[in-house]
Amino acid sequence: MSQQSAKRIIAARLIQDPSMSDAEYYHQRQIKSGPNVGKVMVQFNLVEYIGGLARLEGVSELQIMAAAKYRNAYERAQIGGARAVDYEAVKVDTSGPREDVLTLSVADALETYRRAAQFLGLTRSSHIERVVCHDQPLTSRTMGARERSRAKEELLATLEDLAGHFKLKMVAKNTQQAVRP
Repeated sequence: MSQQSAKRIIAARLIQDPSMSDAEYYHQRQIKSGPNVGKVMVQFNLVEYIGGLARLEGVSELQIMAAAKYRNAYERAQIGGARAVDYEAVKVDTSGPREDVLTLSVADALETYRRAAQFLGLTRSSHIERVVCHDQPLTSRTMGARERSRAKEELLATLEDLAGHFKLKMVAKNTQQAVRP
């Protein structure tokens, strides 16, 4: 892997500090100002976040956010994988069906995923799922340069539409302003 492609896959982001208590956050808020209070810079693997989209150049922040939300819904809905089991959950009443938090979370994610896939249609949703969720390449080696370019343009346009479906356009503008010091 080249140095340049490694830079695209490992990204630095400003996120809320998970080790900071609410009390510490409010204390820092009193002595500091600005949108970066209580945030830390982290590095993470974009492939785990957005799959094969991490390997493409020219992807906007809005398209990354749409891909991440789609992949998150796909994974939380537990499509195609083994169902998560909480072995530490206390078994009190096993006489009938029960709605636990995990089941409700999965149902919510499944509904989010279903609506997005329905919005995109079968062809476009399977294209995004293949690249973003399954980390498969966008194109094959047998494709010519024009076909590869068209496939990339179609994927990015689909992600733009998906961002509109998820109502991320306003969020992306606010995020870009919040990250700047």
